[in-house]
Amino acid sequence: VAHDDGARLVRCERKGENRALNAGWRAATHEVLAFTDDDVVVAPGWVDAFAHAFTVHPEAAFFTGRTGWPLDQPEPERPVSVKLDPEPAVLDATSRGDLGHCANLAIRRPVLAAIGGFDEALGAGGRFRAGPDVDLFDRLFGAGHTGRYEPTALAYHDQWRDRRDLLELEWSYGVGNGARLAKLVRTDRARARRVAREVFWDWGVRSVAANVRSGFKTGVALTSTRLLATATGVVRALPVPVESGHLRPRESNRS
Repeated sequence: VAHDDGARLVRCERKGENRALNAGWRAATHEVLAFTDDDVVVAPGWVDAFAHAFTVHPEAAFFTGRTGWPLDQPEPERPVSVKLDPEPAVLDATSRGDLGHCANLAIRRPVLAAIGGFDEALGAGGRFRAGPDVDLFDRLFGAGHTGRYEPTALAYHDQWRDRRDLLELEWSYGVGNGARLAKLVRTDRARARRVAREVFWDWGVRSVAANVRSGFKTGVALTSTRLLATATGVVRALPVPVESGHLRPRESNRS
């Protein structure tokens, strides 16, 4: 498929979402890099929307786009990597909530290179399972950069997971967010306080309580799983040294 469409396929000998992301952008040659996922379909004009956004906002280091679910699918019980905000927004160190996803992202290559790319301890297949995008945003903000949310860059994320898959995903999200918070405690205390409130209170205790009140049993299971996993991620990641904004790989720890 890559050959037929003029693309270059880069293989990685070891698994890991962030390892693959790093291999991809390092093999690329353009000054602006766009990322999506294998279960995402981008809308016509997706590249043009990002290109226009970088032209209009030259101060922005990165953009995230609007991500929905496929038009032929019903609204999911628990949307995964979906962001439907209709209005553009500035993203900076004070931003909270869902800032966007690697499934719909464009960034300036020199900026990504300067922070060492993605942390390979995070993301699917990594030691801490998830969190590639939020950790990336944290480190970009810590380096003094700002980004923007651009809803005209539209993509559709296939909602293929069943409830068991969603429980596993929430565990992974929690562990990844916990590891992200453990990094921030040592690198950016101000943002760590914001993120801690978000992952433990807004997305954790308050979400569990709201689901209990509404009688949404699946929601209770999902949010409780994520809350427990977040605490687990913090405990597991705190002893791991942070070097140049990245968690030290296991290989370095063994040596």
